[in-house]
Amino acid sequence: MSFNPDHLLQQLVQLSAVSRYWVAFSGGCDSHVLLHSLVAIREQLDKSVHAIHINHGLQAVASSWEVHCQQVCDALSVPLEIVRVDARPETGESPEARARQARYQVFKEILQDEDVLLIAHHEDDQAETLMIQLLRGAGVKGLAAMPVEAPLGKGRLYRPLLGVTRAVLQQYAKTQGLVWIDDPSNQDTRFDRNYLRHEIMPLLHQRWPAVTSTLSRSAENMAESAELLRQLAREDFANIKQTSSRVNVEKLLGLEAPRLRNLLRYWLSEICQLTTPDRRHLNRIVHEVLPAAEDASPVVSWMGGEVRRFRGELYAMQPQPQSNNEKPTIPWDGKQALKLDKQVLIPHQVKGQGVNPDLLARHKLSIRFRHGGEKCKPVGRGHHHSLKKLFQEWGIPPWQREQVPLLYVGEEIAQIIGYCICEPFQSQPQQDGLLVTLENETGH
Repeated sequence: MSFNPDHLLQQLVQLSAVSRYWVAFSGGCDSHVLLHSLVAIREQLDKSVHAIHINHGLQAVASSWEVHCQQVCDALSVPLEIVRVDARPETGESPEARARQARYQVFKEILQDEDVLLIAHHEDDQAETLMIQLLRGAGVKGLAAMPVEAPLGKGRLYRPLLGVTRAVLQQYAKTQGLVWIDDPSNQDTRFDRNYLRHEIMPLLHQRWPAVTSTLSRSAENMAESAELLRQLAREDFANIKQTSSRVNVEKLLGLEAPRLRNLLRYWLSEICQLTTPDRRHLNRIVHEVLPAAEDASPVVSWMGGEVRRFRGELYAMQPQPQSNNEKPTIPWDGKQALKLDKQVLIPHQVKGQGVNPDLLARHKLSIRFRHGGEKCKPVGRGHHHSLKKLFQEWGIPPWQREQVPLLYVGEEIAQIIGYCICEPFQSQPQQDGLLVTLENETGH
């Protein structure tokens, strides 16, 4: 088998709605072959070609790699975007996973509508990925390894070389006289992928020469099975959906355990955009959270996600911070938008609604949060109520209650933002009162 740019052309002409092609260009052999062959068919594609190089900041010679990539792109008349990231792992974090996360975050940010990012993963990479996932105990979706095509940010990523072996790409590079970077970390067998590549796969090749193509074929079969499971989960979700972030517990319990786990994976990863929990955490959700007593407050947390149950509904979210009774008082003028973590307070002047402007002129405003024991007399109610009782009445889940902002005028609650104005702060019908609304950072 050999490789030439026509093989690449046959694949790319089948892609629809392409504005620009980007190549993830590390400077290594595989990405150099991809970029070189793409340039060879650039006129036939009639699309602009760009390259992006990510400097992970992990190698002392990384700056010289930037220079090399720039020289290659200059010679090919390809615009190059160089982005530097801090990919140093936190304690206990996989260096490979951290670098990948940083890299793909940049890709998401740079891709625009109808952009396609080409990545030079090949057949050997696919076989190694399948082996790694198998050794991690992955399910069907994990064993599908790397998809040929997937959405990424506003654009798409596409892997046109998954049917080509590493040896074939290296032969093309040598024939074309390409010069590439050899990253010394690729020889470090402390990393799982390198250990498989240098220690395990050569032994498998000796016994089964076609092992990479066989494993890649298995990944394709798994991808088909994963898509069928995804379609089933989508149908199940349509039958039980309430909102994207919460679902009905009773309807979930109507599903058999395998189908329930399949639905939970789909909901948490694709709908809620959370990290997919492993089987142990999924089983805890199924056996501990869903059947919990009505008055219980069960929670299951994992790296990148969390589920809780409240009033017959299962909620999914990012892991919530620990309760903090030392939340500061935030002075505010009530005139400019005020950012609070991931949300924004927006002031409005509304005739006959909101907080009385005469009271605003005489007292300082501040934003505070519930500590416990606060009371408020909502407009139209005959007497004061504790915030705890009001939050229960309004169905606010317990973990959200300390995050509800309170507008104070002086030392009294004037508005429970998003819920009610408190007496005696209601503006008169002829007055332009201050009404504060809460929005997230995207304005929804």
